[in-house]
Amino acid sequence: MDIGGSYGTLGGPNITIRSLTKDHIDFILSDTDLSVANALRRVMIAEVPTVAIDMVEIESNTTVLADEFIAHRLGMVPIDSRDVEKLRYTRDCTCSQYCPECSVELTLHVKCTDDRTKPVTSRDLISSNPTFAPILQDKNDAGVMLVKLRKGHELKLKCIAKKGVAKEHAKWSPVSGVAFEYDPHNKLRHTQYWFEEDESEWPPSKNAQYEVPPAKDARML
Repeated sequence: MDIGGSYGTLGGPNITIRSLTKDHIDFILSDTDLSVANALRRVMIAEVPTVAIDMVEIESNTTVLADEFIAHRLGMVPIDSRDVEKLRYTRDCTCSQYCPECSVELTLHVKCTDDRTKPVTSRDLISSNPTFAPILQDKNDAGVMLVKLRKGHELKLKCIAKKGVAKEHAKWSPVSGVAFEYDPHNKLRHTQYWFEEDESEWPPSKNAQYEVPPAKDARML
């Protein structure tokens, strides 16, 4: 898939998507400046709004983990944010703290009554709005591990998920990592080797096939 545009004298940017799955994308960004590629990377990491758990009210916790530990784990649980535009930012809402217009309530109540370890995962979180539920890869996905219970342990809590961006907190980041390569022919001599003996120690990357090799005396901009 090719996506084109215009950018100054370079005539771009142009995007060629090489692979696209539910949780991964690999594309070529061409005919543009390196700063645009880096800006795109930074926007994807920190400025795309998502939904994440922001408040946790713990009613009962007799597990081996402290309340703060569990609250931190809950904050990092990925929540389906495809309809995030339907929610308001809390700062733009007219409510005093949170309401259905700017937040989603999730509850969890698990108690271990058997004489064996009982895992508590993000699958145990029940959302008040099914549109914004913890992400599961498939029906066999157990979810993100939160804590393990033994007989007699109980965890009961309520979470408030809100809309935000990763510039405020990393829990709102929609990606686990964004990286780009701008020197596939290794002209800058990036390598994993410690010693330099000949040019064979500076091999081109797999992406070199998509770019014309630079001249030996060409400057790297």
